[in-house]
Amino acid sequence: MKLKSLGKRNGQAAVEYLTTYGWAILVTLVVGVALWQMGAFKPPSTPPGCTGFSQVTPIDHVADGSAGRMGLTLTNEAGVKVKLNRIDVDIFGKTCSNSGINKELRAGQSYQVNVTSCTFPDTGNYYRAKITITYTNLVSGIKHKSVGECHGSVE
Repeated sequence: MKLKSLGKRNGQAAVEYLTTYGWAILVTLVVGVALWQMGAFKPPSTPPGCTGFSQVTPIDHVADGSAGRMGLTLTNEAGVKVKLNRIDVDIFGKTCSNSGINKELRAGQSYQVNVTSCTFPDTGNYYRAKITITYTNLVSGIKHKSVGECHGSVE
């Protein structure tokens, strides 16, 4: 008789154990879903910036969606005088260019240039553009490319 009684108690204890942990798991799931819906697990948006360039680098940029224009402020970090030749912006598989720059920059000098006829997403949307800056080192006469990416929100 004792064995039967012991078996009933073990069965009841197992059911109570599963019920208790079942409720705990259910509450945890409900709290997790509520936090997810409130955006608690959404990573912060990436701040605008540029990476990967050498010698001639963008220090500021803007993607003007309504005008289809990418504005870049470039600085010469080559340490010698350079001449800007061309800028190509590749965004969403489409390329827009400014090939008529022909601007000389002394070391440390900045210059603002626009690349027009670009296709951007709607205002406020995120973009990532591959930018190729072609320039000539005026001391050596050798052409170079400074390649990198700029990203941010379309304005």
